[in-house]
Amino acid sequence: MGWKRRCCWGGGGGGDLLCRLTLVLGFLLPACRTRLYTNHWAVRIAGGLPEANRIASKYGYVNIGQIGTLKDYYHFYHSKTIKRSVLSSRGTHSFISMEPKVEWIQQQVVKRRIKRDYKPGGTQSTYFNDPKWPSMWYMHCSDNTHHCQSDMNIVGAWKRGYTGKNVVVTILDDGIERNHPDLMQNYDSQASFDVNGNDFDPMPRYDASNENKHGTRCAGEVAATANNSHCTVGIAFNAKIGGVRMLDGDVTDMVEAKSLSLNPQHIHIYSASWGPDDDGKTVDGPASLARQAFENGIRMGRRGLGSVFVWASGNGGRSRDHCSCDGYTNSIYTISISSTAESGKKPWYLEECASTLATTYSSGESYDRKIITTDLRQRCTDSHTGTSASAPMAAGIIALALEANPFLTWRDIQHIIVRTSRAGHLNANDWKTNAAGYKVSHLYGFGLMDAEAMVIEAEKWTTVPPQHVCVENTDRQIKTIRPDSIVRSIYKATGCSDNPNHHVIYLEHVVVRITITHPRRGDLAIYLTSPSGTRSQLLANRLFDHSMEGFKNWEFMTTHCWSEKAAGDWILEICDTPSQLRNFKTPGKLKEWSLVLYGTSIQPYSPRNDFPKVERVRSSPVEDPTEDYGTDDYSGSYIQYLKLEGTRKDHRIIEWLGLEETLKII
Repeated sequence: MGWKRRCCWGGGGGGDLLCRLTLVLGFLLPACRTRLYTNHWAVRIAGGLPEANRIASKYGYVNIGQIGTLKDYYHFYHSKTIKRSVLSSRGTHSFISMEPKVEWIQQQVVKRRIKRDYKPGGTQSTYFNDPKWPSMWYMHCSDNTHHCQSDMNIVGAWKRGYTGKNVVVTILDDGIERNHPDLMQNYDSQASFDVNGNDFDPMPRYDASNENKHGTRCAGEVAATANNSHCTVGIAFNAKIGGVRMLDGDVTDMVEAKSLSLNPQHIHIYSASWGPDDDGKTVDGPASLARQAFENGIRMGRRGLGSVFVWASGNGGRSRDHCSCDGYTNSIYTISISSTAESGKKPWYLEECASTLATTYSSGESYDRKIITTDLRQRCTDSHTGTSASAPMAAGIIALALEANPFLTWRDIQHIIVRTSRAGHLNANDWKTNAAGYKVSHLYGFGLMDAEAMVIEAEKWTTVPPQHVCVENTDRQIKTIRPDSIVRSIYKATGCSDNPNHHVIYLEHVVVRITITHPRRGDLAIYLTSPSGTRSQLLANRLFDHSMEGFKNWEFMTTHCWSEKAAGDWILEICDTPSQLRNFKTPGKLKEWSLVLYGTSIQPYSPRNDFPKVERVRSSPVEDPTEDYGTDDYSGSYIQYLKLEGTRKDHRIIEWLGLEETLKII
């Protein structure tokens, strides 16, 4: 129902009544636009400021102050009145008009005002003067239609005042060009280091092939300065950005640990777009120092709230790789991010696995549009690709959520991503709804990230209960894995109900720790089915994995059982499908497996089925009367109110990139 219309007939009387009747009936006449009443009043009061304050207090108003230079006219605000309503207020506070000193009172109505400058083409988004902004298809809808789906509601988060201010992100990569015109304003030396050169300057090493451009490209996606007439706009364009040069040299466990643990009380988000070889045959993950860095980060980083580690899920799709064989994306401590093309189709490089949490955009086929960002030698590029481009996007969106609520823990952020990501137009043949009501896929996790929904959820978020860890030691009887057969092992879990400190009722991450010997590891596929019936593929066949090493205590992780109940029968299935590359059919052995259940002993929030999805029409202002005003709804007196009230969020709205000047035009 469109609430942007207003009656064309004269003020008041039957016209207004007819308009309201048509709203009640559920349709609108073409020539009718409803009036939207706010929770702000203009009041004329004799007796000066003390009398105005007395009357405001008596009837539950806040006196924001005199309206401009209009003597005896005051701006009153009533917090318990709906922010937008098609009906004028009739509450007890309306008795204010009976006060002898009140000479006049008027509830304020939203007025639509259009700037009278001519816009060629009419529909292109014109927020910023950065030359690449109009082409940044994944940030905003350029077709201005209600059917536009190719953005992540980033502009919606900006309109709510969130641009990444006071959030620090660092890019763990091959360096960052700190003097790039689009990065230097937001560059943070405290979030930067050169681990390869053991100094404090993360500048990349230049060569003829520009090999070390990767980190600078990722950094621009997060925090390129907006409205500086140069290049691009970052998702969190007011965030601080740093870089760690750690990939341009020998990468050791120590190099990784140093990078992952850099200044954890200052840095909020670490973004990594790298990992083991995506060749379809490697099984590798963090060694002991890097594992300790992850654990220390989530336990002690951000003053105990936990460092946020964002990870690209991998580019091994063409090699039939599976990201469950990458111990970084497979970790519960990382937010593993997948990619989708603009069309919502699966990119050719995409790896599938059950540990992926969510998805952002990147390139697809060669003819698809790619990601625009900063490039080496103070340039720009419109050809950033792969899951490398997706992880920094997610880091930028998380920065917006952290600005909305700096007290989110590392687990809160994962919960919010699960609750707000959406399947939308993402094409996958394995979308399923788990028992808690979440749609999830091995390609895309819980779907495309939604920045506006995340900041809305962050604003009202209550910290989730403490994490409990329940290790269920299953039957250690060795089972033979025969060719062309399935080994099934069923374990009845209690969720450690006998131990209050470890009791898990509601699941978050589920880990299967497994030891298998096998003549050709790539012939194995592994599945886990939860007590609620949600089936996760922990491993798919890998064509190029000829290894005879099997898996030794390898941890497979799934997020697909999120918020389901832990107790009940868990079913592990191992399928051996011999490939033609296997010369002999020696059986393998399942030596042991254990179940590690992570979650809470109490329900952290209402089930997904009861959670209202935030859907926004990106081409129109926010129309929900229970939501905040859009930027075109503020009056000059409301700016005064924002400044007087001094709330973090409202101050951001005023400071947001010249918005105050825009508001003065109204």
